[in-house]
Amino acid sequence: MRTALLAAALLLGSAPASANVFTEARLWQERYFFDALLQSRDRAARVCADPALLDVVKTLAHQVAQQALNIEQIQAYAKAQIDNLKFAFAQQNPSASLAVIQNNFTTLSRGSEQIRNNLYYLTARARLSSSQALPDPKLTEMAALLIAQIQNVQLKLNTLYLDTVAVANAVRKETWYADDFFRYSTEDLLSAVVSVQDSVYSVYNASYELYVLSK
Repeated sequence: MRTALLAAALLLGSAPASANVFTEARLWQERYFFDALLQSRDRAARVCADPALLDVVKTLAHQVAQQALNIEQIQAYAKAQIDNLKFAFAQQNPSASLAVIQNNFTTLSRGSEQIRNNLYYLTARARLSSSQALPDPKLTEMAALLIAQIQNVQLKLNTLYLDTVAVANAVRKETWYADDFFRYSTEDLLSAVVSVQDSVYSVYNASYELYVLSK
């Protein structure tokens, strides 16, 4: 009798199963495809690109153009170092002049690295823009403008590379000056300039993807 009463009390005291327990028991694949379906519906509901997206791509083009100006400025300073090296190596004791030139090399290296980081940042923004891209003539025009600015960056970078190689060759030619730190600063500048190329490829590929999705 006591056993029967205890069993009845346990049955009466148990709470009914909540519906949330069953609705939350979904596979991660189900949630993933459901989210993808919502995004596709949102994209299909629009007939043209978001006006805010057009402003974003336009801003990207201006920011890439700024990087071209930065490269041009670094190129001008790098080219000036060739004359500085000629003046320094013509002295009997060029240590003081070469110390100044070494500091210039370090500054130019940091500037090149900053441009590289800026272009990678712009690559991320271009990728985000691609995720919201829709066929739209205005967006295609903005993406083409962005690509044109990247091509200008590439041309400026080519000139900077040639002038940096000329600087490195001028230092390598003077074998009598065996200061390892100075020679390292020269090679570090050349390496920093070369490393910018990868970021140019990266932002170009992201922008070209945006261009294709907008057509």
